[in-house]
Amino acid sequence: MSDASPAPSSSSVYYSGSYWNNRPEVLEYLNRRATDDPATPWWQHLLTWRGRPFERVLAFNCGNGWVERDLIEFGVARSALGIDITEDLLAVARSEAARREMPIEYISADTNTFPYHELTGVDCVLNYAAGHHVARVDTVFRRLAQLLAATDGVFVSWDYTGPHRNQYPAAMWEAMHLVNESLPPELRKQLTYPHLPTMLVTDPSEAVHSELILDTLERYFDVQHLRHLGGPIAYELLNANAGFFDPTRDTSAEVHRILEADAEFTAGDPRHRSLFSYVIATPKPDTPPGDQLAAWTAEEAECEQRAAAAGGRYYPATLVGSLTERIEVLERTLATATGTAPAAPAPPAVWRRVLGRGRRALRRGIEQVRARRGRPRQP
Repeated sequence: MSDASPAPSSSSVYYSGSYWNNRPEVLEYLNRRATDDPATPWWQHLLTWRGRPFERVLAFNCGNGWVERDLIEFGVARSALGIDITEDLLAVARSEAARREMPIEYISADTNTFPYHELTGVDCVLNYAAGHHVARVDTVFRRLAQLLAATDGVFVSWDYTGPHRNQYPAAMWEAMHLVNESLPPELRKQLTYPHLPTMLVTDPSEAVHSELILDTLERYFDVQHLRHLGGPIAYELLNANAGFFDPTRDTSAEVHRILEADAEFTAGDPRHRSLFSYVIATPKPDTPPGDQLAAWTAEEAECEQRAAAAGGRYYPATLVGSLTERIEVLERTLATATGTAPAAPAPPAVWRRVLGRGRRALRRGIEQVRARRGRPRQP
């Protein structure tokens, strides 16, 4: 990775599909976990906590700008500044702000390298599903703390803070699988483990260092409000699951059952099992020592260099992720050996169907390859 953040191949990877929070039951669940009231969303809680509107909100990785428009509409902010690197999304944001005559300014820039600390008048920085796209998390959070220290400002984060690149640990994936199997067949999700090579092509910025967000934030900010929002079960089972978005069927009971399982699993270790978090924080009064800052800077630079040498991979593969990639290679090998190889690589959904069978599928495949090559079967 270079200093410039890798961008998605197309902005179409955003704002499409049916997400878990399109269900009203999920919105109430998230509100309850974030604000203790299923009817109170985070922005209303933030305004009550603050006691007055913010003068100027900075939204980084703002996308099409819907969040800052909502904050102005609901009286949480008087004006806003949005920064993003995706030009077509910024075009939408500018157009909508102008159409509604809202005091919002937009800047096209890489959020990893932008000099936030040089801005003025910003008394709130909003990280809404944005920080998990940042590669230089330490650099960005440090500059944001410097910016907000000048105005006694507030950092607000509603973001994915789960495993990097959505590489879920085996225990989480297994818990997800068991709840999925308990659903009626027509509501079961065809679970496909997030395929890292595909992610590096379609959106190499996705969840780059998501699991470091909370720890890094706490280097430079004092946390005033932190809530773990959950998601380890419900997020994957409900996203893009057509059965739960069929208007002709009442699936509320099943959604509530999934959310109960989600809450139970999250409670076992909220800090590490929750996929999302809601944070209100203020800059620490004292800057960390210079030698500590230098060490964090060097650590981040080294991390980026290692990732560049590894084709964008930052961390070792998880067990399930490693099996996913092995199965892909195995299926292609078997297809070639039997003369059934497709002209183009099979789409991820094809080869990922066998993932639920895990090691047994891998073992059977290896035995088939050995048999085709005339090798004796291993005991």
